[in-house]
Amino acid sequence: MRVGVAVCGDLASFGLDPDAVSGELRQRGVAAEVVPGPCARAGMVDGWERTLFAVCPAGPSGDEVRSRARRAGADPGVGAVRVDAVEAGAHGPEEGRDGRVATVLRARLAGLAAAPPSPPEGFRMALPAGRMSRRSLLSFGGVRYVPVAAVGQGACRGSAACGLCVDACPVGAIRRGGPVPEVDRDACIGCGACVTACPVEGAASLPGADPVRFEAELAALLERSDGAGLLIRCAGAPPPPDDRLGGAWLPMEVPCLSIVTAAWALSALAGGARAVAFRGCGAACGAGSADRAGTIVSFVHEVLGLVGTDTSDRVRLLLPEDDDEPSAGADPVDLPPLACATRAPALREPAATASALAILGAADGRLTNEGSPLGRVVFGSDGCTMCGLCAAVCPTEALRFDQGAVVASLDLDPAACVGCGHCAAICPEGVLEIHRGVDLAELGAGREPLKGSPLARCRRCGDPIAPAAMLDRLRPALDPVVLATTEQLCQRCRGLG
Repeated sequence: MRVGVAVCGDLASFGLDPDAVSGELRQRGVAAEVVPGPCARAGMVDGWERTLFAVCPAGPSGDEVRSRARRAGADPGVGAVRVDAVEAGAHGPEEGRDGRVATVLRARLAGLAAAPPSPPEGFRMALPAGRMSRRSLLSFGGVRYVPVAAVGQGACRGSAACGLCVDACPVGAIRRGGPVPEVDRDACIGCGACVTACPVEGAASLPGADPVRFEAELAALLERSDGAGLLIRCAGAPPPPDDRLGGAWLPMEVPCLSIVTAAWALSALAGGARAVAFRGCGAACGAGSADRAGTIVSFVHEVLGLVGTDTSDRVRLLLPEDDDEPSAGADPVDLPPLACATRAPALREPAATASALAILGAADGRLTNEGSPLGRVVFGSDGCTMCGLCAAVCPTEALRFDQGAVVASLDLDPAACVGCGHCAAICPEGVLEIHRGVDLAELGAGREPLKGSPLARCRRCGDPIAPAAMLDRLRPALDPVVLATTEQLCQRCRGLG
């Protein structure tokens, strides 16, 4: 795929050299050219399949450029970045100003190139507030195209079997309606919370917010971080004041902090970032992301404490309401790296958090925290009959029930458990409990057995009857004559199947 960055020729009016920025990009293997008046363009640069426009602070927002391209019938693989947003926090320790901007633009382009194509139905048309002139109405002036979430029938495990996207939506725009959850397109605010809550790749989607895109962008930033921290900023949030942020940071923009999970911080730290800061809209956020982000930061602080590192400077939450407070922490350059993974960062939960913790050297310790993307399945009491219902409803297949030749077994992959609670809710004996948190020793051990029971088999045909634990549970309730045949013959040999 041929992709490139179109650099606004007017950047010189704002203290940047457009030729130097495009030159820095070309030196790093990125196609780039200075384009006069990119704000007026509706589509891509000829010959490029994906175009990222780097526009001046007076230029249109990325949302406006994408809407203009869609009105012109251009491919949605068009993005725009205002350099004032790029420079918010882009204080690199080594590179000059033009080089720092080029670093962020290269990363944004990597994300744009990695993102899957957005279907036309992935957007809804939003009219401007207030009255429109006839000319504006006929020319679609002021009309925006807002990305909306979708749930794919082919990949989704179904409303009854999963429904994690329903629980994650902060505005109730996703409902358990039919075989798969239904999205109210008018209510969706495009925050992306459903995308990262979904345990199945490709089931829940939002144009421009695929985890693959952010993984590619994060990988490109980490390549050039050189001691900088990572600033993950909501697209609608004002940049943090320089004296509030302090030090060297490279920014990555997300539609809303509701999309982030613990893995976004842990994977960045595992990849060499010295620190991570989240910047949200605070009380103005329509998704209420501040509380969610605060819970996530609390979990990351706790789990980093188990690793044995100081936590307050490593991961920070910066909200507009706190901008009058002094600097939020140390300069990332002064912090030693915790790790430097050679593989690309992963963001899809819950495996991403488990992988990052392994890279960071977290080997022992247990904690319970609501911000954890992982859960722990615990037997609160005896009485499991090995019915297997818990494994049947597990949306991530963390629980696995196997009826072998001799023994029925139930095992758990702790790195796949999202703590949804489906298993505990369906357990007929009420013996399962879900604790949201992590046990590092269990994570390191991998899939492990939870329960096992000898399997009773039919003395006539040899087919399985039931686990011995289930027969033990039924024994007090059955007539002795019925029990004798139940324990020795399968349903078919008893004439019931």
